[in-house]
Amino acid sequence: MPSSAAVKPGTAVLDHQLLELVSSLVCILREGRVAFINQAGSRMLGLSGVDVALGTPFVDYVEADYRFLVEAGWDLLAEEDFLPLKLHRTDGTLFEAEIRVRVVPSPEETFLLEARDISKFVRSAEALREREERLQGVLASVAEGIITVNEQGLIETANPAIDRMFGYPPGKLVRQHLGVLMAESLRDHHQEMFRQYLDGSHQRLMGRAVESLGRRADGTMFPIEISVSELRHGKSRLFTGILRDISERKENEERIKRLAHHDNLTGLPNRNLLNDRINHALARVRRHGGRMAVLYVDLDKFKPINDTLGHEAGDVVLREVASRLSVCIRGSDTVSRVGGDEFVVVVEEIARPAEAAMVARKIIDALAKSILYMGNECRVGASIGIAIFPDDGASMEDVCKAADVAMYRVKHSGRNGFCFYSEHAADIEADYVGLAPCDPVDISS
Repeated sequence: MPSSAAVKPGTAVLDHQLLELVSSLVCILREGRVAFINQAGSRMLGLSGVDVALGTPFVDYVEADYRFLVEAGWDLLAEEDFLPLKLHRTDGTLFEAEIRVRVVPSPEETFLLEARDISKFVRSAEALREREERLQGVLASVAEGIITVNEQGLIETANPAIDRMFGYPPGKLVRQHLGVLMAESLRDHHQEMFRQYLDGSHQRLMGRAVESLGRRADGTMFPIEISVSELRHGKSRLFTGILRDISERKENEERIKRLAHHDNLTGLPNRNLLNDRINHALARVRRHGGRMAVLYVDLDKFKPINDTLGHEAGDVVLREVASRLSVCIRGSDTVSRVGGDEFVVVVEEIARPAEAAMVARKIIDALAKSILYMGNECRVGASIGIAIFPDDGASMEDVCKAADVAMYRVKHSGRNGFCFYSEHAADIEADYVGLAPCDPVDISS
């Protein structure tokens, strides 16, 4: 506005007309009172007309909690740029405003005040803040670890689940390379895949769940599942990674797999795993030559233990028998439980039948010692039938049937002994082993 006292007659009118074109509140204050207010300001304050405000202290329109700012002096406010405060309308409703005060050169204390209604912006900011708080709350409560990574592979954000999962203090992972979360043996692989994606040669990296091995702060490893998505941020790219600890899932899968291939009571391989190992052993024998033996082991005097002491006693006996059978074989051989009290032993790569007879002898000796159950001595023996591949059959099915037949010969001959299916093999080994081919031992006492 003109600073000279000599103002042309139409100049003030022109200035007021220009101020009416402004969409925000504009008023001129003299000695703190309204000397002029534009129509936009009148509407903003809910006035019935501009004349209503003339001569009134502008502080009357300032919410009580903010009046101390005005009472400190308009000249102090003029030193600030934009200042947020609350104004109230004539109907008593409040609204968020942003004011700017400027000194007008004049003999009287005159100020030009501009105010904008920023209620919508404040509400938007509050809504945004609330959304961010809700998002942070969700990120803090979810079990999955969530990180954002820049194009250099540096972690920019990490939610609390990541810190808990990997054992880091809050905020410690920020600005560290993503590789610190990976097993050292896999870091180069993951970095190469990331590089290829950035180059455009590995577009299938995003959106897929990939299993890997995570590394905690203390150096321990655990299985994780990673899925990555890309987020464009201006001209740069950010990557969001969701990491899950799948240790429990892996343990369940391993347990299910074990239950499918192992006997639940004794932990020995079941018939499914036995058949698989027999097939592999058979392939090796056919490829390299030699022999392998199958021993059918049926426990003697086991039923009376179940009948007199109960099934719990029977379970204890079966677990102990499984343990004793396992120490009678080599690491390359297999002991399997295929029935209630029936076991199969596969002895691989034998040079002569005597080696199978020695295993049978070890089994009988191992079971000779009684098994204690709640003060009761449980005594069992074993009737063992032995068949040799390829001597006793062209297929493993034939050899297994031959071992089963040989086992029943022992049963019918008095039990607790072993017998070869082939009489020729039995005659050869009788003197070597020191036990007649079907020579039973009495365990009834």
